[in-house]
Amino acid sequence: MTTRKILHAADIHLDSPLKKLDRYDSAPSQRIRRASRRALENMTALAIDEDVDLVVIAGDLYDGDWPDQNTGLAFVKEAAKLVTAGIPVLVIRGNHDAANQMTASLPLPKNPDGSDIFLQTGKAESRFLEDIGVAVHGQSFRSRAEKSNLAAKYPDAVAGMFNLGMLHTGLEGATSHAHYAPCTPAGLTEKGYDYWALGHIHVRGDHQIEGGPPIVFSGNLQGRHIGEQGPKGCVLIEVDARNRCRYDFHPLDVLRWHECVIDAGPMQDRDEILDAYQSWLAEQIDACDGRLLVARVRLTGQSSLHAALHQNTEWIRAELQAISVAAGNEQVWLEDVKIRTVMPTDQKISLDFDGPLESLESVLNALRNDPSLASLVEQELSGLSKKLPKELKGDEDQAAFPFGDHQWVAGLVESAAADVVGRLQHDESTAAATGAKK
Repeated sequence: MTTRKILHAADIHLDSPLKKLDRYDSAPSQRIRRASRRALENMTALAIDEDVDLVVIAGDLYDGDWPDQNTGLAFVKEAAKLVTAGIPVLVIRGNHDAANQMTASLPLPKNPDGSDIFLQTGKAESRFLEDIGVAVHGQSFRSRAEKSNLAAKYPDAVAGMFNLGMLHTGLEGATSHAHYAPCTPAGLTEKGYDYWALGHIHVRGDHQIEGGPPIVFSGNLQGRHIGEQGPKGCVLIEVDARNRCRYDFHPLDVLRWHECVIDAGPMQDRDEILDAYQSWLAEQIDACDGRLLVARVRLTGQSSLHAALHQNTEWIRAELQAISVAAGNEQVWLEDVKIRTVMPTDQKISLDFDGPLESLESVLNALRNDPSLASLVEQELSGLSKKLPKELKGDEDQAAFPFGDHQWVAGLVESAAADVVGRLQHDESTAAATGAKK
């Protein structure tokens, strides 16, 4: 039997809602919102161009129930292209598109052999593609919180065929993600399959153990927020006549999220910060190869500019945005600027000062060392937090008030302190960071 090709994808999250975009006038909202569809279209094009023999999607094709029928139609369209090209498609449901999560549905095309595209829920099943010598074993989630080890009840490997297991799982020890369908690399290896196509973890990786088969997370098809940085796509598997396989990653994303971390510690004025961002940006634009680059800037370090940066956040943001627009040619959007600097130890308020500065330092030190700071801030902001729209109460990275982010909480204190100190001391670094001349 000649070489066979299988495309492994997962976590497409088709039409996943993207939060907080509308608060930015310059945000390329439509390009970002349509990114998951365009990545799916790229996957279809790759499968057809590479003349693959099978496409498998290991869960979370959707991101929950559809806001309208267009989400379902987008997948029907791409599935029809594949089937028309003679390429079978097999999909399992994960925690985001589990059977009980979905109330909307549309008729899907049948595979070339007349079988359904989705694998069943309730128990594992095997699909046999006799013409290419491949047996696929898998099971869809019935409910979102699937806590049992589904793989333990998967069918035995079929002798003489290439056995591929499809599973949506947290894979114990591999991540901080919720451990749905928990299992271990050792347990998967014991099944005797030739390749495990996993979904759920959005970071690409192989958890193969010595002497075992590839146990591969393909990662998601398209990054959706700053927590999902870098190239995203699928894995293309090549299976030889002896059922040995090798695989390669293929990027399919249409936009990329990247964080630019700048150590402001050694910098004396804001021009050095702007120059550092401009240099970083030039490198990233080249690496993105025409894709939209969504950037976040994080300023860190013990910096003499600390007070001025916190006092002039919007000024710094505007200058960084101007660089993004000028250098990016509509290929760059500055998503956010996070100022996480701290005042140098030798410049912190000294207790030799009398009056308000001494009192301020005492209060600040008490806050910095208070283990209950996060809960205190959450309590103080609880009234405002309850009034937020639902879309701003989501996961930590997208939430308006990420109380679980210790850096964010500490940043509130430092920002407030910098503002007060600057007002009391009329810090010279204010002039340096805003470009003012004496």
